Amino acid sequence: MAIILLLTFLLSFFVLIFHKYIPKTIGYLSALVTFGIFLYFTSFIKVITAGQTVVHDLHWVPLFDVSLRFYLDGLSLFFALLVSFFGSLILMYASKYMEGKRQVNRFLFYLILFMSSMLGLVLSDHILLFYIFWELTSVSSYFLISYNNGQEESRRAALQALLVTNLGGLALFGGLLLLGNSAGSYHISEIIQSKIVSFDYYMPIAILILIGCFTKSAQFPFHFWLPNAMAAPTPVSAFLHSATMVKAGIFLIMRLNPALSGTDLWMYMLVFFGGMTALLGALKSLLQNDLKKILAYVTISTLGLLVATIGVGNTLALQAALIYLLVHACYKGALFLLVGNIDKQTKTRDVNQLSGLFETMPYSGVATALACLAMAGLPPTLGFIAKEKLYESLLVNNLLFAIIFVVSAIYVTLAIRIAYGVFFGRRKLPEVDDDSFTYTESSWMMWLPPMVFGCVGILFGLLGNSIASFLGQSSSSLMLEEKALDLGMWHGINWVLFLSIFTWVIGWIIYKYYLFVNKLVRYIIKSIPVSIERIYFWVLDVLTPMATKLILNLQNGQLTRYLKIIFATLILLLAAVYFKLDLLPTDWNFQQEIKLDRIYEFLPVMLILFGTIITLKNPSRLVMLVALSLLGFGVALFFAMFSAPDVSMTQFLVETITLVIFTIILRRLPKNASFPRVRRQLLMVLVSLSFGIMMTLILSTLQGFDPDPALKSFFLENSAPRGKGENVVNVILVDFRAFDTFGEMIVLSMTALGVMALIQLKPKEEKS
Repeated sequence: MAIILLLTFLLSFFVLIFHKYIPKTIGYLSALVTFGIFLYFTSFIKVITAGQTVVHDLHWVPLFDVSLRFYLDGLSLFFALLVSFFGSLILMYASKYMEGKRQVNRFLFYLILFMSSMLGLVLSDHILLFYIFWELTSVSSYFLISYNNGQEESRRAALQALLVTNLGGLALFGGLLLLGNSAGSYHISEIIQSKIVSFDYYMPIAILILIGCFTKSAQFPFHFWLPNAMAAPTPVSAFLHSATMVKAGIFLIMRLNPALSGTDLWMYMLVFFGGMTALLGALKSLLQNDLKKILAYVTISTLGLLVATIGVGNTLALQAALIYLLVHACYKGALFLLVGNIDKQTKTRDVNQLSGLFETMPYSGVATALACLAMAGLPPTLGFIAKEKLYESLLVNNLLFAIIFVVSAIYVTLAIRIAYGVFFGRRKLPEVDDDSFTYTESSWMMWLPPMVFGCVGILFGLLGNSIASFLGQSSSSLMLEEKALDLGMWHGINWVLFLSIFTWVIGWIIYKYYLFVNKLVRYIIKSIPVSIERIYFWVLDVLTPMATKLILNLQNGQLTRYLKIIFATLILLLAAVYFKLDLLPTDWNFQQEIKLDRIYEFLPVMLILFGTIITLKNPSRLVMLVALSLLGFGVALFFAMFSAPDVSMTQFLVETITLVIFTIILRRLPKNASFPRVRRQLLMVLVSLSFGIMMTLILSTLQGFDPDPALKSFFLENSAPRGKGENVVNVILVDFRAFDTFGEMIVLSMTALGVMALIQLKPKEEKS
């Protein structure tokens, strides 16, 4: 699994680099590779269905028990199949959809990175690894939403999504750390075996984790970012809504349900916020005319429905949630891609301007009909089975059942409005005068993926019991017990069937009297006194000036201020540690007294004092620079005299290079040096003296500590035979700690590249 995950990340970089050589085929090749990854995961279905799990563990930081550990059970395999299957078809669609657009390589890179992050998220078993992938989905989605970065709408939507999900991510991080500490393990597969409800920190754990999940999965009151994310290109919207980012929160709730469920807090939070989100999203979808906005609010509503259903907690509800998640992925992925086709061909997404498109776009029309059948929960789709399971499981909660019934009826209305309203009826689009442009069907590479998604919904509905064992095993991960799952289409004439028929009738009535219902819903929404999105923008308006003022004070380009802040912060932190741990030394006498017996040993002392005095008193920059170097050379001489020639040589090299670099920089500085006021000089003296005192304290404290003798013995004994060097310090740096040194070299190289980019690279001027 680790290799497959690495392959998907490498694929994203491959596309980014080699797109310019094979621009027309690389997207389809990446789709083919992604489909191969899907086939790889299908090879585990038999193993997982048999009740087994697969674990791949690669040690990363064994000292802290951090490992690249990947865990495959029914739930993670279900999501891995979903992500890879939808990813392959959406990549195929995107390759055609993005033809002729700018920076396609960048777009495909972010899209594959997005998919890779989601795969890593669902497969990760270590909490810290999971969180890394969680944040990667947020970052990659930010780049995808802001693809059209020349438009303010895209930039604002991307920033909003990033801020909301990252704030939730911070809460989630705290919750996950508390969870790992409370459970005594950071492995999710072990945590879900524990009953966290009995732990002292259960309440903050549950609340923090749910905040993270709610922001990611657009639950009330964090739902407002998702409709605005429709500024992204259509393939992004399809992938984001069907199988990736917004499903990440649902996945985590499902994954941790065995450990955190069984309390009133868990149930009420999920049912209340999920029910609110489901109803609010459904009502707002009735007010939209933009097809993408309609689908966005339906996604919000469906996510709320899933959260509330999980909150009910019985076996039927958990099974229904998983099945409905699959149904939603199929019809939502299809409909978003079809909206992209419609927009590309007709140049509009306004449902009031669209009708009669079946004549010119028959394949897209058929695919839309199949997707809307599943959305409305009509037979023979899997949507019908999922809706009946939902109704059957929610009969124990009258209020929630009423909400879900209304929501389901609205879905029927919207399905009719999209399928019938757009593709059938009297043609509303004007005839095109330009003979070079006509309304035609999209390329087969653009209607085939949504057609496949629609057919999957039909196929799984007709052959439901053929996948029942796998889905049953997947749903068992939500409750840690195996329960049989029946996905038969016909269960006789019962109350659930009558409720389904009643839902279709109510949905048709709402569509018939749509204008009246629209006005009623609009009045209800407007009567709500508080708008969450307005609160968001109000908070931004308040914080932005404060942040600007803070930045201007802290990051104003004055290096002296930066150094003062850095050193003052370091001093305060070290002082807090000293007082907290009571490390203040009681004996100020050094154990080893340094004796200057020979006259030449006074030379470095005099050099340091001379350099210090000249640096502080002389106004000339060049003289100050030379004096400062003399101070450093004096320290290097000290090292040489007291048995540290290698450290001395390093110090000499650093001082020489620093002197050369600063001498070059002096040419670019203003001729007249400005000295700070007396008050600022006193502050600088205070910080400098405090830092000197703190360093003295540290050295004095270290005198009282005896390093681990085993560590000293190891380095002394192994430097020559294993490191092939007599100089122990050098061997430690380049052999025993080679990766640390290599990391430092990378940091320095990246810094140099960043500086070079700032100095030399300039943005290209756009052509008028």
